[in-house]
This record gives sequence, C-alpha cells and structure tokens, in this order.
Amino acid sequence: MPLLKNMNAATRIYAGVDASRHVAKASGRWLGGLSRHGVVAAERFVAKPQTRTSARQIVSLFTGAAVIGLGVSLFVHSGLGVPAYDVLLTAVRDRLNVSHGQAAWMVTGLLFLVATALGRRPKFSGIIYLVATGISVDLWIHLINDPDPLVVRMLFVVLGTAAIAMGVALVVHAGLTGGSIELLMHAGEDRGHDPFRVRQLLELGIVALGVILGGDIGFATIFFVLAMSPMLRAGRQALEDHRRGRAERLRPIWD
Repeated sequence: MPLLKNMNAATRIYAGVDASRHVAKASGRWLGGLSRHGVVAAERFVAKPQTRTSARQIVSLFTGAAVIGLGVSLFVHSGLGVPAYDVLLTAVRDRLNVSHGQAAWMVTGLLFLVATALGRRPKFSGIIYLVATGISVDLWIHLINDPDPLVVRMLFVVLGTAAIAMGVALVVHAGLTGGSIELLMHAGEDRGHDPFRVRQLLELGIVALGVILGGDIGFATIFFVLAMSPMLRAGRQALEDHRRGRAERLRPIWD
C-alpha cells in the first residue's frame, strides 16, 4: 500500500512537470525568460536538439558562444543596461575589478558547484561553453567602442538582443550544454519541484542580488526580457528551415 501511494505521488509529480513544460512552451511565445542562461535552460527542456553529428554540434556550440559574446558586449557598450543574468556579472566585475568574462566564470562556476553538491554534475560541454562565452564577451568588449549618440546606443540594444537570440538558438540546436541553471532545474525536478518554478526563482534571485550589489540595470534589461522570445523564435525557425532544406538537398533522388 505505501508503495502504491509513492507511485501515485511520483505519477502526480511527473504529470505536473509535464504540464508545466507545455505551459512553458506556450508562454515562451511571449516571455522566454529573464536571462540568457534561463532561456537556454528552458529551451533545452521543451525542445529537442536537431543536430546529429559531433562536428556539427561542436561548431554550433562554439558559434553560439561567439555570437552570444557579441550580443552581451553590445549591451555593455550601450550603457543602457544589460540582460538580467549580466546585471549580477557587472556588479561582480566592478566590485572585484575583473573582466566581464571572468565574472561570468566566477558566478557560473559557483552555481556549478551548488548543482554538483545537489547531485547534478556539469557536463564537459557545459564547462567549455562557459569558458568560450567568457572569452568571447571579453574579446568583443575589447574590440567594440562606446557609441555617443543615443540612437546608436539603442540600436546596440536591439542588435545585442538579436545576437543573443541567435546565439541561444545555435546553442540549443547543438544539444550539448549542461548550463548551471539547467542543472539546478534538474536538481529541483529530482526533488519533486517544478523545474520551471526553480528557474524562475533562480533568475529573480540573480536579478535581485545584482541590483543590490549595484549592477547595470536599465531600459535595455526590460527590452531584452520582452523582445528575446520573439527573436529567439525567429532564430530557431531559421535553423529549422536550414535543417529541413539540407535534409531535402541530401536526400537521394531515388527516395
């Protein structure tokens, strides 16, 4: 009898998680998440990776990291705020006098340790993605100059959001990451919690801590939250169209 009750409880948990995934997939049409890490984690839960070969996965992952680095650097140079996760990174960067990429390694590395303590170790691809993104952000920040006209700074925000959306689409397409928030979502699911509620609380906590510590928050932060989801849909659709077109081109003529 106790076993039956446990089975019923487990069934209810999995049914609830499955339902929350459907809700997240539907609501993602309008609000994908507060941060780029949260969006990657959510997309990985509700989408199946499309690439198949290791070479294509690696290229997709590193290209995504490079494009995300470009997008984040455009936000930093706009001076109008940064995406939610980066609000905390800018606070750590300024307080510890490190680069933006180094701040990302510190914060995400700490979250990796927490996930490991909870039984979810990071994948090698997740660590490589973290290192590559940090290097990319610092490189692009060094190469790009701060614009003066407000209209150019606002254009940086729009282009930065589009770049991050395309980068996230490439990373999800690779199907290799095991990011910190994604791992913590799994850790919460292991303990019977709604993984999307875990993600929501993590993102809110990261933003709140970033604001308390004096991170860069502003108009661009709000714009990113509102515009990320539709831009991400466009990026994912472009990759899906490319995949289908490639499959059609490579199909033998006798099929």
